[in-house]
Amino acid sequence: MRYFKDFLNEIFTWKWVLFFVLTFIFGWSHRRHLMESSTFIQAGLNQWDILIAISGDPIMLLNLTLPFMLLLSCLKIREAWNMTNLIRMKSWWRWVHYSVTRFFPVTATAIMLILVISFLLTAGLRYEANWSSFSRASISTFNYMSSLSWQSGLSPYLVIFLQMCLLFLFLVTIHAFISSLYLYFTNLVFLGGLSFCILLYALVTFRYFPDVPKLITYNYMTFSSSYGVYAAVYPAYVILLSIILASTYIIPLLKKSW
Repeated sequence: MRYFKDFLNEIFTWKWVLFFVLTFIFGWSHRRHLMESSTFIQAGLNQWDILIAISGDPIMLLNLTLPFMLLLSCLKIREAWNMTNLIRMKSWWRWVHYSVTRFFPVTATAIMLILVISFLLTAGLRYEANWSSFSRASISTFNYMSSLSWQSGLSPYLVIFLQMCLLFLFLVTIHAFISSLYLYFTNLVFLGGLSFCILLYALVTFRYFPDVPKLITYNYMTFSSSYGVYAAVYPAYVILLSIILASTYIIPLLKKSW
C-alpha cells in the first residue's frame, strides 16, 4: 500500500507532464517511420509492431528516457542521503536497499507512461492477437525489433510484458549501482559525473561498438535487442539482477574497511 501511495504522489507532478509530451513526440516520429518502413517492405503492421517499436525506440530511450531517469535517480539519492535515514538504517547495504525501493515509484511511473503512449499511438491500426506479416517478414533494419521478438517464439502479449519488465529492471539497476558508489564519494560533483559517464557510455557503445553487442547498454534495455544478442530470453535479466544484488549487498560491505 505504501508503494502504491508513493506511486500516486509521484505521477501527479509537473515533470511527468513534460516527460509525457516529449515521449509522445518521439513516439509519433517513430510511428511515422514505422509506417513508411511497412510500405517499403510491403508488409502490414498491427498494434504489436507499434508497441514494441516505440517502447524500445533507441533514439527515445538513449536521448530522453535515460538522461531523464538519471537526473531523477540523482535527486532521489540526495533525498535519501540524510542523517535520519542513515541512523535508522544502521548499515550501508540497508541504505542502498532503501534508496532502491524509493526509486521504484519513479521507475514505475516512467514505464507506465511509455506504455500508455505506445498504446495511444496504435490508434488506426489493426488489432490482432497474433504477430503481423511485418514481424514475420525477413529481418532487416526496418523490422528488426518486431522480427527478433517474433523469433523468440513467445506470444506478443508476453513479449510486451517482458520488454516493460526489462526496462524497469535496467533503470533500477542503474540506480542501485550509482547508490552503492555514492557511499564512497558523497558529493554532488561525483553523482553528476558518474551519471554523465553512464549516459556517455550508453551513447558511445550504441553508436560505435556494434561488433561488441554484449557491451552495448541499449541491448539490456529492450527485450528484442537482448534476445538478438543472447538468442535466449533470460540472460539479460540474470545479468541485471546480479548487478542489483552486488550493488546492494557486496559493494557496501567494502565501506566497512574504510
